[in-house]
Amino acid sequence: MTAYGSQPAAPSMATASLRALLQAGPVLGTFQVIGHPSVTEVLARVGVQVIVPDAEHAALDLADLEHLVRAGQAAGAHVVLRLPRADVGLSRALDTGASGVIVPRVESAADAAQIVRYTRFPPVGERGLGAGRATAYALDLATHRSTANDALLVVAMVETRAGLQAVDEIVAVDGIDVIMVGPADLASSLGVDAGGPEHSAAVERVMSAALAAGRTVGIHCASVDDARRYHELGVDFLLIATDVAFLASAASPHFPTQLR
Repeated sequence: MTAYGSQPAAPSMATASLRALLQAGPVLGTFQVIGHPSVTEVLARVGVQVIVPDAEHAALDLADLEHLVRAGQAAGAHVVLRLPRADVGLSRALDTGASGVIVPRVESAADAAQIVRYTRFPPVGERGLGAGRATAYALDLATHRSTANDALLVVAMVETRAGLQAVDEIVAVDGIDVIMVGPADLASSLGVDAGGPEHSAAVERVMSAALAAGRTVGIHCASVDDARRYHELGVDFLLIATDVAFLASAASPHFPTQLR
């Protein structure tokens, strides 16, 4: 009889870990707001490497997220979930089999340490094992337990005035793989125009601190041109626009406000 928790899981189509992909070079992705697996599949089929369902802002619950993870993996993409906060919900989200998590509004070393606590197994963190999809519903607990700390991508977003002030302490926390800039929220928090001198200096401050600490840097880009520019500055985790932005930009030329 096969022992409990020792049945090998079928491999995902997205076989290389996302951390391994990032070590090889830049990774391109986008945020997903529309909560349907068909959107995930389309994005994956056109070559999006990382799809990020946005459970911070979109109307997505945990059951929705698991369906999106399943769809992305089946089509060969990695799915990383943006969650609202650093709490036990991070561990539950990783139980879906997601390739990682993004946590917004990280403002201190304590915040970053809390993320590590819920996303890494001991001795790095305190994540618990369960019968979720990531462990093949407890048929292969041992494999996930032994590989997850090295495979899963953990991203901390610095996007507030407080986060900017504490960035040197945040980037020093072990267990965080990527320090990601949220340009729009950073501009909002600072009370300045996006793209202006103060905003640009703040973005560069976060990037330089992360690179100096040996962390991978990520950023949300408005366009592929922005992604190219940031990559030249050392950014390798590049999320371009959103699914709804792509839909709107493709549809808008076909629907003029007036017919002539």
